[in-house]
Amino acid sequence: MTKDNLVFGLAGTIVGIIVGVLIVNFGTAPRQQATAQFADSQQSQQMQQAPAQQSPMQQNNQQPMPDGHPPVDENALRQQIAQQQQVLDKDPSNQDAIVSLANLNFDLKNYVEAQKWYTKALDKDPKNVNLITDLGSCFLWQNDYGKALEFYNKSLTIDPNHFQTLMNIGIARMASGDRDGAAEAWEKLVKLYPDNPDTQMLRDAVKRLKEKKQS
Repeated sequence: MTKDNLVFGLAGTIVGIIVGVLIVNFGTAPRQQATAQFADSQQSQQMQQAPAQQSPMQQNNQQPMPDGHPPVDENALRQQIAQQQQVLDKDPSNQDAIVSLANLNFDLKNYVEAQKWYTKALDKDPKNVNLITDLGSCFLWQNDYGKALEFYNKSLTIDPNHFQTLMNIGIARMASGDRDGAAEAWEKLVKLYPDNPDTQMLRDAVKRLKEKKQS
């Protein structure tokens, strides 16, 4: 993605561990520029009180943006979509406009529409791991964890060490109840990027997930 297409965004926010249970909560859409942070136990306890029938993604849609994250200006995003569509009307092969439409629709939570544009962008750039990961995240936000993991694993065949792909694999596995898989993905991330502030916040998660398995 070009710099102009980046949205401020946290993505893939992971919320803490209470009595050995890791609860996953997403601050904003987990696109490939995501960061992650643990919230305090009070926030996690509030999450535990959410209706049991709701998925992590559904619960997140009721949560406010994290502190420091700018509010989403839907009107501005829609105006940008209209502008990018005008660019495409003049030049249907403009890759930057196609990727922009994918990202903008993602940020509006129009995941099916974003999915369409990411797919179109990948037709032109099939080995772009950022696009593949973002396409996977469209399915993640629709609670289709299997399909999300399919794209994340495809991304790893191109770049086995891709930061956000590994982060999102952990999120998808945790959301689907696969704690061992989440620990495996995040442990690899910690080993690959030991000095990254995001992965430092995963150390305790991996430790507790392993302790839970042994108990």
